[in-house]
Amino acid sequence: MSEKGDQRRLLSRRTMLRATGGAGMAGAALAMGRSPRRLQARQSQWQGMITFYAQAYTPNSQLENAVQLKAFQTVADEYQQSHPGVTIQFINEEFPDYGQTVRVKSAGKELWDVYWGQWGELNGTFPQGIARDLTEDFAKPNPYIEGGATWQDAMNPTVVNETVAPNGAHYNVNGDYVGTAFFYNMALFQQAAIAEAPTDWPTLMAASQKLKDAGIIGATGVPDYSWFQRHFLTDFYAGDYQAIAGCDGSPAISAIDEANAIQQGLLSTNDPRFMGWWPLYKQLTDFWVQDYISQPLETAAEQMRNDFVAGKAAMYYSGSWTPNELKELNLEFDLGSFSFPTLTPEDSEHATGKDTSGAVGGPNAAYQYAMATPESNQTMEEPGKTEAVLDWLHFIGTPRVIEMVANELGSFAPTWPGTKPAAGLETFAEQANNELDSVWVGNSSPQLGPNLQRTFGLFLSGNSDIDAATRDVQRELDRAAQDYARTNSVELGQCQ
Repeated sequence: MSEKGDQRRLLSRRTMLRATGGAGMAGAALAMGRSPRRLQARQSQWQGMITFYAQAYTPNSQLENAVQLKAFQTVADEYQQSHPGVTIQFINEEFPDYGQTVRVKSAGKELWDVYWGQWGELNGTFPQGIARDLTEDFAKPNPYIEGGATWQDAMNPTVVNETVAPNGAHYNVNGDYVGTAFFYNMALFQQAAIAEAPTDWPTLMAASQKLKDAGIIGATGVPDYSWFQRHFLTDFYAGDYQAIAGCDGSPAISAIDEANAIQQGLLSTNDPRFMGWWPLYKQLTDFWVQDYISQPLETAAEQMRNDFVAGKAAMYYSGSWTPNELKELNLEFDLGSFSFPTLTPEDSEHATGKDTSGAVGGPNAAYQYAMATPESNQTMEEPGKTEAVLDWLHFIGTPRVIEMVANELGSFAPTWPGTKPAAGLETFAEQANNELDSVWVGNSSPQLGPNLQRTFGLFLSGNSDIDAATRDVQRELDRAAQDYARTNSVELGQCQ
């Protein structure tokens, strides 16, 4: 599974697209005197339809089980009112393989005018030339934002710097953040005399012990190897990130990067850092509900969430969509959250002190919008249309609209300075300021992730010791690297 494929799994896990509505939020924001400057907007003579695939933020969706949203329609109505003759058409379709859909539509020059595009795919795996390079546009004023010298001045600088393509291009307007955190029952924490949320590993372990002493289970959940490896490996391998990710020059750690690092003994059990976190992490999960530790995530997902809602466990590690999801279940206690703590050398000899709270997730949610080019959309050849579509992108690329749209769904945190996240998502807004150099394995073979998860569960549940787990993990890593080399007809060790 590719990194962006895994991020898409993160987006879709459980029911993250279900929300509580909030239809009145958009109108309220507009009524508060926060309308944009219209007089300085580009006045194009072009008239027609702008097609827009807004992904999770699509309003008035007719798809089965889709959340009913209004904010983006309110934004579109406002734009259409001030731009007579221009119509915004939202694409209301479901795509089993979105990446393939983008490739096919762009090859036929039928791509939507504005579409959801993740930075990693736009920078590396999508065909070149299908998205406008917005770098020069970022360097100019946005007519709908007051006070900024350039459009980029209004954006999250960390996100802008971390999502730039190797050639220096910027291919999307990136506005929200998906992540993971510990959610906790504030009443149970109080019952166990825990005054504050844990801020480091010792206080997390101390809180778990206090909960146990008070007769309260520390947490419920299946320890997801794909998620937790990133917290630890991103820290432990912080000094070697470029050595791991630099094999093919593409963004992040690609499949060939991973296979080469395995073959070289870097991302493997031959390096003590790779397995060095397993015993440390088991000390934490020993406080968890043991029934789920070795189960497949999909099997236990609903029950472990229900356990948390019912107050049977004090903590629940999950994604940024969780507060909304729990509201639907009529949560009867106050909900708190805190990020995965930063480790120190006192916690592990391999720790570097790197903040890895944002290593699971990132600016890879739903408010990432790219603009088609004439090479991917033949209608962009119409005189004046490029300017009109860019003006729409300017209109939605403002803190006001990003906050309004993101908070109506309430599953992801807006990232731009000056925006406020929906209640419960403050932790994730803070994570948005972290670097994106996440270290993990799972790219090189479709079976590697599931097989490591199974071995991980056996170890954490006490059905396997660290020596047996290490042998099993190395066998799977070697197999994955060999499978990658054979499937792609490459010789490992030969990098760009």
